Amino acid sequence: SFLQMIQNPPNSPNKKAKKPSPLSYVLLVLLGISLCSFIQMKGLLHAYDDSISDDPHQQTAIESSLSAFKSGKKGAALPSDALLPPSVVVEDPIPNPELTNGYDSFSACLLVMDDNHRLVEWMAYHYHVLPLRYLVIAIDPRSKTSPTAILNRWRRMGVHVEEWDDFKFMRKDIASNKVGDDEQLQVKRDRHRMRQKNFYQACLRRMKQQNRTYTTLIDTDEYITYNYKGGDQFEAWEKKRKQITRKIPIYKGKKRVLPSSIPPTTAEAGALLKFIRTEQKAGTPFFQGACISCPRLQFGAKESSEEERKHGMPDALRIDPFRLDTLRFRLHAERQDFVKNGLSKSILDVSRVDKFPKIQSLHRPIKSICSAPWKDEWSSGLRINHYLGSWEAYSFRDDSRRGGERSFEGWAFKAQEGDDTDDNIRPWVDGFVESHGSDKATEL
Repeated sequence: SFLQMIQNPPNSPNKKAKKPSPLSYVLLVLLGISLCSFIQMKGLLHAYDDSISDDPHQQTAIESSLSAFKSGKKGAALPSDALLPPSVVVEDPIPNPELTNGYDSFSACLLVMDDNHRLVEWMAYHYHVLPLRYLVIAIDPRSKTSPTAILNRWRRMGVHVEEWDDFKFMRKDIASNKVGDDEQLQVKRDRHRMRQKNFYQACLRRMKQQNRTYTTLIDTDEYITYNYKGGDQFEAWEKKRKQITRKIPIYKGKKRVLPSSIPPTTAEAGALLKFIRTEQKAGTPFFQGACISCPRLQFGAKESSEEERKHGMPDALRIDPFRLDTLRFRLHAERQDFVKNGLSKSILDVSRVDKFPKIQSLHRPIKSICSAPWKDEWSSGLRINHYLGSWEAYSFRDDSRRGGERSFEGWAFKAQEGDDTDDNIRPWVDGFVESHGSDKATEL
């Protein structure tokens, strides 16, 4: 009856019903198989959800922090005032330090919404590795938490931080018309995308006014790092990578782009910017443009063992490595899988850009100077580690993409990915402790 209805709808002038064609039966069977597969997959996903919910090791950094605040346990990573809404004055921004030389430091444009559980690690890493010294951060008006207490720590460390609300980069009538938590998903999503494009354009212009150079446009679950294993392990790692890629068809005919000198590890403070400058002078193609497009590498949510998490972790740092995504999650998707890894993101040298047009895509912020976002990992000198995190951390905030891109199914699709490990980012913790001492490093 269904097939006949399709071929002869009620208003059809054909009085005589046609017999369904064999192709129609084939399509119906395929439709049924697809539906059964979908139902089965939903069951598997929910079964997977049930299997992790009772595992104490699935407790995330945000849960650990919150439970520590509530119970008053020693060693909580975040102060309790960081949990209060921005509208409640708990800790005002302290005066900013003097702005450092833009040539010798990195800057960042960052959008946040209830990201305190990620912001602690993100700030420490990029302060140490890049070095990040100037930050413009926009706080979503629907946030239930304030990052000011965390940001004040870094102001004391010499980071110049500007905290923006929507009135800084949106039309006054739009900024005044706040989107409520009970609004439809599409309304939240449209506002998020509008805020994102307006903020990044305004922020890049601000960076230009402040005589900055390299500026990042990434999120709090993303970390810029070298696309090589640095230090004395560089040659051995490159040799191993070449052996692996010889067996993979997608790499056939591609030439690995190597740096002019052995890159440092993330343990070396402020070395990433120096590395970029060195490679620019050496003429390495990847580093020449004003917009450097960096491929992303998606790290799933498969747990590492306690021994693996603690590997290379300084004993002096009184923080459980389980609470640091860069140490906790080591397995990632295949390097050339654009579906799992997503599109690349960029860093821009704003000193070499004259105009900042309206941004159409965060993955290609200025089309005239940024390459297409399908960046070949094999020819890239930098990359962005993208940490999925646990389901609890992933779903903690009322994200505008919840139910679509940020559904449980979307998380689970990426969570179980990864048979290949990458620990190139890990040395930063050791270097951070060495630079600041155990007490200060733990406090930060």
